[in-house]
Amino acid sequence: MNDSEYLRKIGLKLKIYRSLKGYSQDDIVSKLDVDKSYYSKVERGLTNPTLLYLKHVSEILDVNLSDLVDSSISL
Repeated sequence: MNDSEYLRKIGLKLKIYRSLKGYSQDDIVSKLDVDKSYYSKVERGLTNPTLLYLKHVSEILDVNLSDLVDSSISL
């Protein structure tokens, strides 16, 4: 898996977990206090978020950080 595929997989996981929790992108960005366009790029796998950023998102979504970043966990 190359870096682009890995980032897309993380983004897809974020989108799935967010949807399962019933959150919109607006809900997440207001809790993170970040720009919506940045979060959208993360979900689409177009930017490389920091580990700290992913930690904060995982706390909001109430999922383990490892569930987001572990490439061996299938969707």
